[in-house]
Amino acid sequence: MRPSYLLATALVLVACGASAPEAAKVPAATGLAPGVCKSVATFTSSAAPQLQKDGCAGCHAGSDASATAALDLTNVGKDNAAACSQALRAVDLANRPQSAIIQAAVGAQAHKGGTVADAQAFTSALLGWIANE
Repeated sequence: MRPSYLLATALVLVACGASAPEAAKVPAATGLAPGVCKSVATFTSSAAPQLQKDGCAGCHAGSDASATAALDLTNVGKDNAAACSQALRAVDLANRPQSAIIQAAVGAQAHKGGTVADAQAFTSALLGWIANE
């Protein structure tokens, strides 16, 4: 969450009767995307084809529980709004190029799966989507 959202969330919690300690449990800002996709259209046109093309869904769409827990692609092509929100959890909005969804796929971060065939095209497509988030 962004700091302004944290403050607003804490104020709403207190206004609705939450105690100060309960309001303090709002998570600290991390730069990670909150999981609500703003640009389903860009995800569908740019990111989803790359995620499908390079076989990411082979492991991340349910056949490997740990892979699906790290990045859930089960909804790609079925419910792209849900898929976009799930993929967004692997995005660092504070440092978009260093997002886990990109770094793992191009081999720059630990990943028990393979790497994408064209790292430049993959990165460009995903950054095109992430730029709209």
